[in-house]
Amino acid sequence: MRYNVLGNTGLKVSQLCFGVLPLGPLQINISPDDGGELMLAAMENGVNFFDTAQSYQTYPHLAKALRHYPERVVLASKSTAPDYAGMSRAIDEALKQLGVDCIDIFHMHAARVGRDLLMQRAGAWQCLLDYRQKGYIRAAGVSSHNAQLMEDLADNPDVDVLFPLINKAGLGILNGGVEDMRHAIDKAVAAGKGVYVMKALAGGSLLSDYRQAMDFVLDLPGVASVAIGMVKISELAFNLRYFNEERIKEEEFAHLKNGKRWVLMKALCKNCGKCVKVCPNQALHLGPDHCQVDESKCILCGYCAPVCPEFAIRLG
Repeated sequence: MRYNVLGNTGLKVSQLCFGVLPLGPLQINISPDDGGELMLAAMENGVNFFDTAQSYQTYPHLAKALRHYPERVVLASKSTAPDYAGMSRAIDEALKQLGVDCIDIFHMHAARVGRDLLMQRAGAWQCLLDYRQKGYIRAAGVSSHNAQLMEDLADNPDVDVLFPLINKAGLGILNGGVEDMRHAIDKAVAAGKGVYVMKALAGGSLLSDYRQAMDFVLDLPGVASVAIGMVKISELAFNLRYFNEERIKEEEFAHLKNGKRWVLMKALCKNCGKCVKVCPNQALHLGPDHCQVDESKCILCGYCAPVCPEFAIRLG
């Protein structure tokens, strides 16, 4: 396993980052015990970087693994909190539920927010800076799908880490395409920001092209780590083999299949449109009777499920 330092933060992270989102109730909904065992197995095999969020509801899963692993790992979390009080509660919640004294990276969770993010959520951003100064977080960052926002933040001196979405097909990138996001990443790396990336496999859409998709993001200069969601020991084992540069036969790549789907319980859907409003990828729209999905745009990010008042959306 390779390890890289995240920009000027001093944080040394494994090139494979465990993305914790799919384990929780927004997607597969694995129990904390089972999820903890899977993450513990990752830790024992060299993965030292874990990315979660307040909205993922996966702190109990990660806490289970941390309690059984004696060595230090790097933790990143995030919150959509719009103001100082909300962000303060979010950080305190993470510290308490994870059972740690400090979170290594805490992001503004802003998948679809525009270039005015730091103005829109000025209080929340100030809270991150204050908590960093007090030592409760080590680095303040922004997580986003928006290429313009990432470019704007690349030379902001208060930003330590950026967590952008990028993949070789450009699926899910807002306000630009692959080259725009690459430019933003290059600019951020040149400015000393720590950069790690998400959705290299576009929520599973690029699994059939795993090698090329993963090589694309790993070849981006200065990208320290790639966050990948995993829910099975077989997925972890395959990713470990790839990131450890072990030989993998072509037929093994050919057998990879995307088992995750966006599912709507049509009988429950009230066609209210709340999921459409939060989808960062414009993959959802209202139909005559219920919400509908454009599978060519959906990257299974899971942002739609928690806002549905009828619990009609499932990902898994």
